[in-house]
Amino acid sequence: MIRRLGLDSSFAAEGNEQLAANAICSICHDYFEDVVEVDCQARHIFCRPCVTEVLDRDQPCPECRGEISEMNTAHTHIRSFLEQVRWKCFNFENGCAFRGTKKQLEEHLDQECQEHQQKCKFQGCQERRRRASIGDHERECPLRPIPCDHCTNNVPFQSMVEHLTVCEKVPVPCPNACGKNPLKGEVSDHLDTECSEHEILCEVPGCGQQVKRKEMDAHEEGSQKKHVKLLTQPLLEARRRNENHEREIEGLRTQLRAPNIQGQADKDTLKVKVCLPDYEQKAAASEKGSRLDSTPFLFQGFKFRLWVYPKGKENSADGQASIFLVKLHDYAMEMWYSLEAGGKRMEFTSTFDEIEIRGGLGWKNFCASSDLISAARRTGGALEISVSLSAAASAFQPLVVRGYG
Repeated sequence: MIRRLGLDSSFAAEGNEQLAANAICSICHDYFEDVVEVDCQARHIFCRPCVTEVLDRDQPCPECRGEISEMNTAHTHIRSFLEQVRWKCFNFENGCAFRGTKKQLEEHLDQECQEHQQKCKFQGCQERRRRASIGDHERECPLRPIPCDHCTNNVPFQSMVEHLTVCEKVPVPCPNACGKNPLKGEVSDHLDTECSEHEILCEVPGCGQQVKRKEMDAHEEGSQKKHVKLLTQPLLEARRRNENHEREIEGLRTQLRAPNIQGQADKDTLKVKVCLPDYEQKAAASEKGSRLDSTPFLFQGFKFRLWVYPKGKENSADGQASIFLVKLHDYAMEMWYSLEAGGKRMEFTSTFDEIEIRGGLGWKNFCASSDLISAARRTGGALEISVSLSAAASAFQPLVVRGYG
């Protein structure tokens, strides 16, 4: 790599004045660099970079004006002669006594000369001083880098105060004055995870209460009943929706099944809602085997009623309620019937001719006793039982009698 120093004969060392004059390129007027000779008659020599431009422009020899067409590396003797020329230091007028070749001069200026003007080594600083004193400046240079005590990055000395206002590793007081000093870059995480004074939202869906983190335990303890209600309400609503869907499905099934009784398309159908008032109170006072009789209802001219055993018949499983459809007249036809109560639905098709009057068909383990009580509570205390009856159409009309016996 070529390095130009701007040498001329005025910098020639004592006794090297003429040699130095012959070591200067007539094109750049500086020391020959990568010396070459051209093919003019005098074989003049120049710096390679300088004469390359001359050849590229098809110009004559700058010395003799003779025609030139090529250049070649100068003879070894010429190159050796040029390298041996001795020069004074650029700072000889300031007392520097150096004398040496151009290569030695470069090293002297870069490393040794105490009189040489040297630029401050720190980025952005334009200060230049003698090498002997530049160290004093660099020790106090406002642009000297120093490590930040918090992030360890090197920061110019004069910018340190400004840096500390933005450094993310600097501890800062919590904005909520909780007593802790999180790092500037971690304030958000501190507020989200640990600040005792930061307001946070109760995690219970639907609560909506915002309290300080340190008060959340007290809020949760004092709002247990509210939270339990909020947590169970969606479950109860889902259960009601499921029950409604099941009723709708069973209703569709009923419509599909009922016409198939004995293969008859014409049928008689009855839907009855049997209400048993004060069911919870009556159920609580009953024992296993005790029954409640519903008000009778008519189907195809015959009377029926429901028998409800709140705590089951004697042969029922513990905790199970029993429900039976009972005939009060001598009904002997095939019938499809369904009973629905307490979220449970049961259905059956049977012929009543083998059942005695005041005898019935039903289920001794219809559902849990507690389910019927819960159903009654939802309807103001009365247990509602949905009854659906369907049988082949009958031409018989009910017998009507009036008067007293």
